[in-house]
Amino acid sequence: MTKKIFKSGFLKSLEYASGRISIKLFVLLSSFMSLKVLEALSKIWGDVGYLLVFRHRQRTIANMKLVYGDKKSLAEIKRMTRQIFRNLCRYASELVYFCSRDKAQKAAILIDAVEGEEHLKQAYEKNKGVIAITAHFGNFLLTGKKLGDMGYQAATIMRQMKDEKLEKLFAKWRNEKMGKHTILKLPLSRSVRESIDWVKKGNILVMYIDQRSGSGIWVDFLGKSTLTATGAAVFALRTKAPVVPLFILNYKPGLYRMVIEPPVKIDDTGDRKKDIKTNIARFSKIIEKYVRKYPTQWFWVHNRWKERGY
Repeated sequence: MTKKIFKSGFLKSLEYASGRISIKLFVLLSSFMSLKVLEALSKIWGDVGYLLVFRHRQRTIANMKLVYGDKKSLAEIKRMTRQIFRNLCRYASELVYFCSRDKAQKAAILIDAVEGEEHLKQAYEKNKGVIAITAHFGNFLLTGKKLGDMGYQAATIMRQMKDEKLEKLFAKWRNEKMGKHTILKLPLSRSVRESIDWVKKGNILVMYIDQRSGSGIWVDFLGKSTLTATGAAVFALRTKAPVVPLFILNYKPGLYRMVIEPPVKIDDTGDRKKDIKTNIARFSKIIEKYVRKYPTQWFWVHNRWKERGY
């Protein structure tokens, strides 16, 4: 048992160290390379990651096999997984390029198209705050920055990275260089308080609702039941703020569009437990629609169905 724990700890330390080395390498390369060259190199880097980062590669393949079953061959799933790794490296290279060169204020120019802003504007002008539900699509870390550039007061709930050293670096980029307002997910009590206060002031709260939550409720997602965070539904019911789905999607090399949908219908019957489950299930179906439409842009490396042991 002791040997197993030591091995697990060693592998995690090795993984964290390799992540920091990769970021430092990107920072070094970005100091004398153009963004287009970095994006081209990220394809190679993604292929290397696909080969070397075994645990995340296998998890991605397992997740896709679970969802697609016999609808996609193993060869097709592996091709999609390789593309997912390439995309993740490209997103990282774009952020590193802007942040390491003190050009972070310009990073949102990568999102050069916005569809459906009228839905967000109408909800925002009600002055009840807005809960913007989204998922880990495209270069999702640009969401808050883009909303700020569009003239909205927006904050994003972010989970701290497990690697404390890497978290410090990204926190500096998020807060100091990109000027993003971030509400840290932990400790949970403070996060809930800050989030509700922020919304009640008439601001936008960006929430990523596509990942597993051990303290969530069972909801169907992509055809399989999984624990899902309830925060977005709880906040909507407590604040009466409209819930607006929005997504960052890559539509051509190096460029993204923000897609904003009309506000989601919120059930508020007085049966809080039932309402939370109904609303979360409705939110999850919206996320699912985009995953099925843009599968290689979603963050499949996450252990989304962990509790079921699929």
